[in-house]
Amino acid sequence: MLSSFDLLLLFIVAGVFAYGLYRRYRLWMLGKPERRTDQPKERLKSLWAYVMGHKRMLRDGYPGSMHLFIFYGFLVPFVVVVITQATFSLPRGLANPLSLLFDLVGTLGIVGLIMAAYRRYAQKPENLTYDTHWSNAVALLLLLGIFGLGFCVEGLRIARTQPDWVAWSPVGWLFSQVFSGLSDANQILLHRLFWRLHLFLALAFIAFIPYSRMLHIVTGPANVYMRSLSPKGELPPIRDFETAETFGASKVEELSRKQLFDLDACTRCGRCLDHCPGAVSGKPLAPKKNWDTLRVHLEEKAALKRKGVDPYGEGQTKLIGDGVSEDVIWSCTTCLACAMVCPVFIPCVDKFVEMRRYLVLMESNFPQEVQLVFRNMENNSNPWGVGSGLRADWAKGLEVKTMAEDSEVDLLFFVGCAGSFDDRNKKVATSLVKILKASGVKFSILGTEEGCCGDSARRIGNEYLYQTLVQTNIEVFKSYGVKKIMTICPHCFNTLKNEYPQFGGQYEVMHYTHFVADALGSGRLKLTKPLEKVITYHDSCYLGRANEVYEEPRRIIRAIPGLKLVEMERNHIRSFCCGAGGGRMWMEEKLGTRINQLRTEQALQTKANWVGTACPYCLTMLGDGIKEKGLEETMTAWDLSELVVQAMDLQASAAGAEKKTEG
Repeated sequence: MLSSFDLLLLFIVAGVFAYGLYRRYRLWMLGKPERRTDQPKERLKSLWAYVMGHKRMLRDGYPGSMHLFIFYGFLVPFVVVVITQATFSLPRGLANPLSLLFDLVGTLGIVGLIMAAYRRYAQKPENLTYDTHWSNAVALLLLLGIFGLGFCVEGLRIARTQPDWVAWSPVGWLFSQVFSGLSDANQILLHRLFWRLHLFLALAFIAFIPYSRMLHIVTGPANVYMRSLSPKGELPPIRDFETAETFGASKVEELSRKQLFDLDACTRCGRCLDHCPGAVSGKPLAPKKNWDTLRVHLEEKAALKRKGVDPYGEGQTKLIGDGVSEDVIWSCTTCLACAMVCPVFIPCVDKFVEMRRYLVLMESNFPQEVQLVFRNMENNSNPWGVGSGLRADWAKGLEVKTMAEDSEVDLLFFVGCAGSFDDRNKKVATSLVKILKASGVKFSILGTEEGCCGDSARRIGNEYLYQTLVQTNIEVFKSYGVKKIMTICPHCFNTLKNEYPQFGGQYEVMHYTHFVADALGSGRLKLTKPLEKVITYHDSCYLGRANEVYEEPRRIIRAIPGLKLVEMERNHIRSFCCGAGGGRMWMEEKLGTRINQLRTEQALQTKANWVGTACPYCLTMLGDGIKEKGLEETMTAWDLSELVVQAMDLQASAAGAEKKTEG
């Protein structure tokens, strides 16, 4: 049992720990309020799956196992010790199994710490090389001391008392062999010394947590609990355009409390650096590093406020430019890769979009080429600037009706700007018309009444333009009583499905891969012509990560006779961005390596003949990557709908129908 001195020490440590957390709490409270306590059952499930079960961490075998061993090696003994101190004793029937459990998790804890030290100081993976803070080594040494001394204490107790339960403590027994030759007096002395050191190190580690990189032990689980439960591809709207004095974030106080809390929840594991296309392609966007810079900026502003100094006065640093550079802000493709691999659910997109909103709406400060894109969207409701009256020209000769001609249909085919105006993607729109007709579904398009969905405008930061486009489209949908929509573009799909409901636009929205996969599965579509090729499939960020549509495109590929699918190393949730998301489609890529070229190289490594996708942006970027690398003779980029039409063999079907008619 703990002595009075030990209890006093415990209270002191608790006070030091609480004060450290309070210091961080004051920083988080600088942000704007944000409610993240709804749906408590779902949030508790998240804690169980992602904290206790390490669901995300274990996707990475070595570091995931390493962390799991350390986590339970520390947690289990800590919880049991607290329980035993509160209840004074445990029955033998429970004590013996717990002793064996202690041995197991303690051993795994030491193994995990050795793995961590080896990884950080021997393997030196690139995502950890810059993070050389002294607290990393201190944490490892403290934990090794705690685990090692714990086994020494157990070994001395066994050596001194020779208990009958020694079989339940095999590792403790091994340690006891080291001390078995000592005299009783020395064993007692060492036992007291090691126990005291063990306690002091454990308390020191607890006190150390809020002042070090180990703060994530507390903030990480809390961040998992407070994670966003909204659709992954959804951005929050600006709702007070008429009354707000400023838009977006140009000061840390204009970020939310949860966004500031994210900075302290970061585990610094480096997974974001491995998967962020900006970081991988040599751009200054590197979430882990960016959060460190932003954290320092937050602490600096708080310190100035405590001193009574205007943190934004003349000569003081700024959030945009000093806390986060403009190059970082504009490099983000909003691909969600960082958020989907982060073990504690830290998003990047929300923070960067808030800063973009300030730059665009308050300062009219954005890449020069975007100015024309905004003007084109304002005047013609498409980024290309082609007259809106020409939006339906792609459908001439296809006998496609508009909603104005026939609104009593099964679904609205929302073509999108790329399918309407981009020459390459007009072929995709045409392919889908053929598929829809062959499947027997009754559909219409909006024609000249269709407008840009607004995805690029919103993600570039022009929320005002975005909401204008949204309201126009919703009014058109309402006039025709639209209920079910099919899109070509994952960006249109995500926006209509997940973001239009913010403004009253509630529809059943599906991407065309849903429709085609279902039509093939039900037999409404028949594929008869073999395509004897090898294909690799590129998962679009807004179809895959944002909306978890992974299997439907692959079901389509597997349904095409003769077509063999080989996967790129980065696929499904870990797919690599094409470089066009977040409005980057309309910006020059001046820093680092072009992202589409990196993805093209990854496709080339599979030795496939074709690279398939289901996104107009990805099709354009992959096609450009193939051309830029001079690979036109060895690789071709296709939209999956085009391959379905090829496999439908419409010419053979038409010839057969004609022959039957003649007969």
